[in-house]
Amino acid sequence: MESFKNILDSDEYIINEYKPDKRKFYLTRILSVLFIVIFLSFPLMVSFTIFDPFDIFINLIITILIILFVLIVLTTLLSKYSYEKRLYAYTNKRILIRTGIVGVDFKSLDIKAIGASEVTVDLIDKLVRRNTGTIKFGSHVTTTSTTGIKSFQFVGIKDPYDVYREIKKYMDQVNK
Repeated sequence: MESFKNILDSDEYIINEYKPDKRKFYLTRILSVLFIVIFLSFPLMVSFTIFDPFDIFINLIITILIILFVLIVLTTLLSKYSYEKRLYAYTNKRILIRTGIVGVDFKSLDIKAIGASEVTVDLIDKLVRRNTGTIKFGSHVTTTSTTGIKSFQFVGIKDPYDVYREIKKYMDQVNK
């Protein structure tokens, strides 16, 4: 549990750490790139089928496939570096999230400030068939804006309902 030692207070200790499921982590990123490329290229393909000859259409499809391949390779490489650094934990004081690609970034949320939490299981969680889900934490300080509750998520956690109950039980003890 050395992953968070640089940011722990002197009287703070890790209760438990969680690593996201690798399959869910990679699949989410690759499907996002695939969706974006298809979404952006669909209008081009439609317009070329209507106005341009067949050979230009074939060249366009080949170009899109090459771009898609390059983007998937880059996404996989960046996801590898990101996955190696991704870790979630809770301490006797805070919820901690470690992220990063080049460097290591940390986010924290005081347990006493958590006013809301949520467990979700999405389609990709069901597709990977690994009993994964996302646990979201929020407080009166955080909102659903870009810097809000989305920042405090344990994404792709195995057995999310069990982990949620474990953390919730500890939060209840701290708040008594």
